[in-house]
Amino acid sequence: MTDETNRGGTFRQARAAEVAARQWGNITSGQLRAIGFTSREIWRMVERGLLHRMHRGVHAFGALSPAPESRWAAALLAAGKGSALSRTGAAAFYGQLVVREVIEVTAPTQRRGDARLKVHTAKRFEVVPKKGLLVTTPVQTLLDLAAANWPIDRMTHEMAASGIVSLDALRTFARNRRGEPGARALAKALDLPHTRSEWERRFLRWVRRLEGVPSPEMNDSIAHLTVDCHWPDHNLVIELDTEQTHGSAWKKRDDAERDTWLESRGIEVERVCREDWDPVSLAADLRRRLG
Repeated sequence: MTDETNRGGTFRQARAAEVAARQWGNITSGQLRAIGFTSREIWRMVERGLLHRMHRGVHAFGALSPAPESRWAAALLAAGKGSALSRTGAAAFYGQLVVREVIEVTAPTQRRGDARLKVHTAKRFEVVPKKGLLVTTPVQTLLDLAAANWPIDRMTHEMAASGIVSLDALRTFARNRRGEPGARALAKALDLPHTRSEWERRFLRWVRRLEGVPSPEMNDSIAHLTVDCHWPDHNLVIELDTEQTHGSAWKKRDDAERDTWLESRGIEVERVCREDWDPVSLAADLRRRLG
């Protein structure tokens, strides 16, 4: 092999590395051929461990990356132009589900999937570019999951609570897509009280089972404060704490200042800690105050 041939191979590998770096470490067979590699050379790079097959016609270049973005990028390259992470794939991107073995994407035309790639087809779907990837928007993701009979109540409110999407945007989207699969389930999820944690949802379910006790306003605003549970007609607030989020000395001081401010305005405040609350005693207390 001549020095010129070696230099040519080194240049092509460097060029392939540049292309892969823009795609979370992935490159397609078509891109490799465009750089100048033959099918035989590509096969040899696979044998040597320089390329790792991810999907049909898509390889990871060099070392396999542990980043989920690398797997998502490979899936999108395999699905082709215009495809986007969707359903459970998009939910994992937004941090609502764990990254699954089979990655779901949506494409504008029929595309082939494989054992680790499920491709859906849709004529209309909203996408947004993030981290160099196309992903269905949060509202589109929730609609698609609801259409596939996924439970979205918790996910809807957690995405709103974390600032991924606003409740107003979700309501507008649900109205605009009225009649489409999943729209009714999304609208139903939005009609639920806005909760920000599993502890809040658990407590609300418990209150609703108490005979003679009205449901509170969840995450209600009182002046500059947002309180967890509010019964405005009875001037009662219950704040739902956990040892993890309210156990520090700083947080306890902050909570005390909030409580003092509310009580100075005639509002009773009670704190209920998830780790040591007494449902029987609290039920009797709420019936006495609110029944």
